[in-house]
Amino acid sequence: VILCWCQRGLGIPQMSNLNAGPEFQTEEQLVLKFRTDPINGLTSGQAADQLAQDGPNALEKPPRPTLLMLFIAQLCGFIIILLIIAALASIVVNATGTKKDDLLSYTTGIAIFVIVLINAGIAAYTENQAGGALEALAKMSQPNITVMRDGKDVSIDTTTVVQGDIVLLETGDVVPADVRLIEAKDVKVAEMCLTGEPDDVPKNAKVKTPAKPGEAEKLTPENMCFSSCNCTSGKGRGIVVATGMRTRIGEIAQHLTGGDGSSGGKRCGCLPDTSANQTPLQVNVEKLGAKIGMGAIGVCVVVFGIGLALDTKDPNNPESPSWLYMILIAVTLAVAAIPEGIPLCVTISLSLGSSSMVKEHVLVRKLAAVETLGSASVICSDKTGTLTEGKMTMVHLWSAFVKYDVAGKGFDPTVGKVTRTSGGADATNDVGVKSTLLAGMLCSNTTLSQVKDPDTGEMKWEPKGNSSEAPIVVAARKVDWQTDQVTKDYKRVIEVPFSSSRKMMLTAMDVSGRDELYPGGLKLPSGTNFVAVCKGAPNYIIETCETIIDESGNTKKLEASEKAEIMKTIDDYSSQALRVLAIAIHPVESFPFDPADEDVNMETKFQHCRKELTLVGLVASIDPERDGVKESVMTANGASIRVVMITGDYLKTAVAIAKNINILGKSDGEEAACDCASLRPGGEYLAEPEIDALTQQTRCFARAKPEDKMMIVDSFQRQGFVCAMTGDGVNDAPALNKADIGVAMGIQGTEVAKGASKMILMDDNFCSIVTAVERGRVIYAGIQKFVAFIMSVHIAEVLQIFVCVVANIPVMRTPLQILFLILVTDLPPSIALGMEPGDKSILNQRPRPKAEPIMLGWMWMSSIINGAILTAVIILVYVICLLHYCDGSVTQNAILKLDNSVDKLANARTVSFISLVLSENIRAYISRSFEKHCWVNFLGNKEMQKAIIAAQIALLCAVLIPGFSDKILGLRGVAIGIWGWAVSLVGPVGTLILCEAYKLVTQYQVHQYQEKLRREAELEEENIREQTRIHLAQQKAASDGIKTHDVQITVHENDHDVKSKGDKKGKRKGTSWAKALCCPFAGSTRVA
Repeated sequence: VILCWCQRGLGIPQMSNLNAGPEFQTEEQLVLKFRTDPINGLTSGQAADQLAQDGPNALEKPPRPTLLMLFIAQLCGFIIILLIIAALASIVVNATGTKKDDLLSYTTGIAIFVIVLINAGIAAYTENQAGGALEALAKMSQPNITVMRDGKDVSIDTTTVVQGDIVLLETGDVVPADVRLIEAKDVKVAEMCLTGEPDDVPKNAKVKTPAKPGEAEKLTPENMCFSSCNCTSGKGRGIVVATGMRTRIGEIAQHLTGGDGSSGGKRCGCLPDTSANQTPLQVNVEKLGAKIGMGAIGVCVVVFGIGLALDTKDPNNPESPSWLYMILIAVTLAVAAIPEGIPLCVTISLSLGSSSMVKEHVLVRKLAAVETLGSASVICSDKTGTLTEGKMTMVHLWSAFVKYDVAGKGFDPTVGKVTRTSGGADATNDVGVKSTLLAGMLCSNTTLSQVKDPDTGEMKWEPKGNSSEAPIVVAARKVDWQTDQVTKDYKRVIEVPFSSSRKMMLTAMDVSGRDELYPGGLKLPSGTNFVAVCKGAPNYIIETCETIIDESGNTKKLEASEKAEIMKTIDDYSSQALRVLAIAIHPVESFPFDPADEDVNMETKFQHCRKELTLVGLVASIDPERDGVKESVMTANGASIRVVMITGDYLKTAVAIAKNINILGKSDGEEAACDCASLRPGGEYLAEPEIDALTQQTRCFARAKPEDKMMIVDSFQRQGFVCAMTGDGVNDAPALNKADIGVAMGIQGTEVAKGASKMILMDDNFCSIVTAVERGRVIYAGIQKFVAFIMSVHIAEVLQIFVCVVANIPVMRTPLQILFLILVTDLPPSIALGMEPGDKSILNQRPRPKAEPIMLGWMWMSSIINGAILTAVIILVYVICLLHYCDGSVTQNAILKLDNSVDKLANARTVSFISLVLSENIRAYISRSFEKHCWVNFLGNKEMQKAIIAAQIALLCAVLIPGFSDKILGLRGVAIGIWGWAVSLVGPVGTLILCEAYKLVTQYQVHQYQEKLRREAELEEENIREQTRIHLAQQKAASDGIKTHDVQITVHENDHDVKSKGDKKGKRKGTSWAKALCCPFAGSTRVA
């Protein structure tokens, strides 16, 4: 009580307000809270203590896993563990057998280990290349900033800035931390990296008051400057209120690390968990591997049991116990069943796909993300810099009641010219055009010059100064007004900077000795020595205008009716999302004060200059859409991909842009666009079902904050959509990181956005996304083909061994032969299948469902049937060879009794080996399409020809090179003779005929599946429409004050459809009031 009494008496700020946000606190409250001095700043001792308490003014970076840790983590996969067990089992069995001293007996185990290590090494290296978002965030601050310490201006490293420091900001500075301004002189800050909006934001030192109900809240407080934003003009002084992870940028960094700054979980005890942002392909491959692994274990157990029951012996060592041989057979089965080539093939296919996408100006940062964009069903796109150029450009000009068009985009003044809207005549030398743009330049501080691009080395045009003045300077250059020359010819004597209260900027130039503003241009009254120019909000300027120029450059009185006509033109421009500025002049013979007298305050100068204005013209600018964006949006819609625009701009502007680029159609109602404030009425986000209902119907979100983008992306993902998010600013980084696939802009994009993304558009062109979608679909389709191909090969291998064991036939190949088949002769064709050219109609197909497995039901059936065909054909070849080479014997017991049985059995195995390789090469051509026959565009895939040649060379090496073929692989290509090579052709011929015949069944299955997808998509669309109707009914009911219990349905006796089971008489029942409101004319209902 005494403390409060003393505070009131001494005028000390009340403690109850110190917990409010800094934008709502007075300077005195902030000084008290942070124990600082607004004039002298902190002392060195205070700063050191605060730095020790808060830590460096830098973003916390979670420790990135080392390459070694990532490599070890790859060895924890289910398939890899099974292969390691199989390799260990092979080594242990051989180490305890009779050939333990023979190094070649360990070849199988060593080969499996080599394959495992190669797979893990490639995956770890690829994963190690990703990331760096937080490192990019940390690089966004400048090394030094000026602060007040011990009463002196001191330049310090930004990492040593602490809360309570008094920061001095000037033009060109990067704000080092979150700063509450206590002094501001024409301060403007570029917040595009934070909000996504291109306009510089004027700042002041006024205490912010809470927004009134229904009033649109600004994205950032006007008295706050946030870390990493550039100060583009003016000078300011402020108190640091947040540093490091407590800044706005720090909050974004927390989103990138999972919301709390943690570095993620662990797996396998101490190993990093890198599964948080797995793409659908990674998930599907892992699920597929787990299923196959469990199946492999089951098959091994069954075959092991059968072999023990039949007392199956090793043909090469009949004396060894049966159980020892069956362990080797189980290892063989494991190698045959486990698709160890799939992860490697997927990695290679995605790597080659990403390389091909570079040619389409798409840089892939994470290989597994290549296919995800192909499955995208929603693309959430930032507006500024993504759908639009991110460069304010003048598109229209008005002067003397004549409308003009200004062509060209961006800042290059050599592109485009000024023409009359009516007729299209060149208007470069029109008096109204040149006078308007000259006057606009005279009231601007922005310059335009060519600079060298540090990345490309090319010269480019770049404005320096206020972004709202850049369109005027660029357009002026198009009519031959040079900034340097204008500055030299027109000496400025007065400048009143723009302020939020005046809504305009004013300058005055010395024009002594001139009777025209420029030779042949606007006429000046006799005796004019100064010209004051006003540039700003049209309604503020026009109300003060008394005259207007005509097409010849003379002035005439501005009538009230003409003012109304001008305001109508302004409204027309504004409805097109154009930013309109009015430009007017006031010729003056002399001022009642000395313009150079600094004792004359700014307001006095402003009031004397801003009167009896002459309206020169209007300029209308916009951030234009990128070339080709309209067409790309339509193409995306044709591919059943929904494009959603998320922007920080105002709703009216956002809707106009969305309509310009076909995101919104002419028939779309108000529900198709909304202010993001509707997601968080009262400051709290809606419940998830309500947000989902809102996102189902909305394609344009305005006034979005970074948290809103996260909620929108999360909502789409909750509904089962594969969500792609494009963006370029820091504000986009959390959503880029959260989305299934984040796509950053390569030119305009910040390093933060690039670091958080999985793909980068190197040309910043939204159109490249559609190309990337097509490439992603083609790559995924290729992956499905080679997965189905590899699975059919593995199924055939397992069936062949299984039949041999059950039928008491010698197993036709060893584990090492199987590894050679799969990784040497089958791998090249598999990779070639992944590079298969896409179907031209692939963009007409619907995106595949997010939960869809990589192998569909009909694909499994195709792989099983083709595997069975391959098994039947090769078993037939093998049996024929056993009969031929083994003197008519087929069973293992009979063959073991023959002389030189090992060589005879090797001959039969060699023929079946050759036949299998040839058959699988034929199968590779057959697998190029699930439904089209192999002779359709037979040579369309050039890589397939190369792969088959490579496979044939590998085959010849395997069966003909002495030492390698007979000692290591156990194959005898020379000994089989011409008869053996001829019989081996039976396999590929039979495979071709039978597999192509089965495609007739597959064609029917594919057609049925596509019909099923179409029906499911139509049902989902109907469900969305129903949810939208319910949501609209809820909104209508809420606005009308109707509540749930206010509506009842009376059910008539003859309405059997709505009566409950066992209800013989009509009864009054409560029902969905939303449906009742949506269907008020149903014959059997009455709204009570």
